[in-house]
Amino acid sequence: MIKNNVLLFLTLLFLFLIVDLLNVIFYTYPEQTNSKRFTDIVYNVDTEEVKKGLNIKLVTVNYNGKIQSHLTRSYSPVTALIDLGYSVSNMNRITSISPISELHNNSYILVQSYTSTIDEIVYEIPYKTIIKGSTLCQQLSPKVKEQEGVLGLMLKRVKRIYRGNELIAEEILEESVQKEARAEIIVIKGPDDSPASVPQIGYNCTYWHAYVDGLNATAEEKQWLKFVMKWESGCNAENNKGFYKGLFQWSPCIWYKQWPYDNIFDGRLQIKRALEKLRNGTDPNNVWPAVHRKYVAKYGELSWLR
Repeated sequence: MIKNNVLLFLTLLFLFLIVDLLNVIFYTYPEQTNSKRFTDIVYNVDTEEVKKGLNIKLVTVNYNGKIQSHLTRSYSPVTALIDLGYSVSNMNRITSISPISELHNNSYILVQSYTSTIDEIVYEIPYKTIIKGSTLCQQLSPKVKEQEGVLGLMLKRVKRIYRGNELIAEEILEESVQKEARAEIIVIKGPDDSPASVPQIGYNCTYWHAYVDGLNATAEEKQWLKFVMKWESGCNAENNKGFYKGLFQWSPCIWYKQWPYDNIFDGRLQIKRALEKLRNGTDPNNVWPAVHRKYVAKYGELSWLR
């Protein structure tokens, strides 16, 4: 074992002596060597400027996120990349802490590759839904589909720019409709009376109180009818400000479920149906709770509910 180590040491020592001897010969007899040192022949360089760059440098390359360190004798960041086998083209953006024409030791070189594509993409164009007809109560109104909706198609040519695998920009170059969308048409069939379908009397307690006074009803019933219509609607049979309608602010769904052929804005019919409710034993607290409590506070409970 010791013998082998000694032989190895002697061999290496011999090689170093040969190299030094050759350098002495090259400089001692320049006319026979064309003024070139042994290292000049080995590296094939002959200018002082280039010789200065022959020292080995450590560089770190970040090529689209893949980071590796290398040793190189290159003179600039770009030549270093080429010498190290990296692909370099006009689609690459190269930045470095070294100047463009000189590579420093411990340099960091960032390479970002840019690519672009032009893609043709087919998009669906949504169709509109058109509602025909109207209703005062959705739950009592069947919907009939008059026409099926059909999606349209649009072709777009899109330019996309990638940095590595990351999409960084997108531009629509062209759009063209390949197929027009066709609207869906739905017809609602249900109660659709309107305030305009009755005589326009408006807020008129005098008118409706006079009408109630002409009814075949008790004084207590007339008193209750006048009080409720005043506080519910201001004595306006065409009242249509919210979900509830008319003199007594009826729920349209309750109204048309019980009396499908009666116009909810007809004041006379409203008074007739309210009076029927009282006479059939309906508790006003269940239909007109807030206003009936006001009535009770002022006049006391209705005699037949006591």
